[in-house]
Amino acid sequence: MSGIFYLDETTSTNDWLKERCDELSDGACVTAERQTLGRGRRGHAWDTAAGMLAMSVLLKDPPDFMTLTARVGLAVCDAIEEFGIKAFIKWSNDIIIENRKVCGILCESVRKGEYVICGIGVNISQSDDYFRKIGLPNAVSLKTVTNKDIPKKALCEKILEKVIIRSKQTFCECYDEYKARLLNLGREVKLIRGNEEQLARAVDIAENGCLICENESGRFEVNSGEVSIRGKDGYL
Repeated sequence: MSGIFYLDETTSTNDWLKERCDELSDGACVTAERQTLGRGRRGHAWDTAAGMLAMSVLLKDPPDFMTLTARVGLAVCDAIEEFGIKAFIKWSNDIIIENRKVCGILCESVRKGEYVICGIGVNISQSDDYFRKIGLPNAVSLKTVTNKDIPKKALCEKILEKVIIRSKQTFCECYDEYKARLLNLGREVKLIRGNEEQLARAVDIAENGCLICENESGRFEVNSGEVSIRGKDGYL
């Protein structure tokens, strides 16, 4: 079975696909109005308000798993721009509009990469007041930026289309496009490993998708599975 499954509620769209990955086809997608146990990177709670598009895509044996989050990020930017909105990427998995986060991505490997489930959460219509009340002042919705109602179903379909296209590319094929969208490059960043913080300058992207940083000790690669990135003095 393939196509898009529309649910009123589930624990998380990633979990829903995990439970059915053997019976579903490559490119199967699920979206839910509400997730009771939604999560982002490092197990952070992922609030699925009525104004968010929560969706996941099943990819079977995709090439170059280590750079899949980067390629899915490009796919989301491609899709959003079909609605007339310029989008950028904050390494490694945040989609940015007007210097605020509009989307997060969580790619999870199943059976050592045999299957990969790409969870995507896009802020569609929440207000700035809503984000302030829940302690996310750096978040924004598509409606706030455009003053238009973006159809959730149409956006879901467009993201799925673009994810399937980008998932079949290698990172080398889209490296220049990815690098052009990155907001971190050339900026001072804060590398966060657990309770430890380190300042460095983001200078480039490696061919494996790692962020290349530089400090007084020289250049080094940063893996998204090990650290979080913040701006030296704020979100970006």
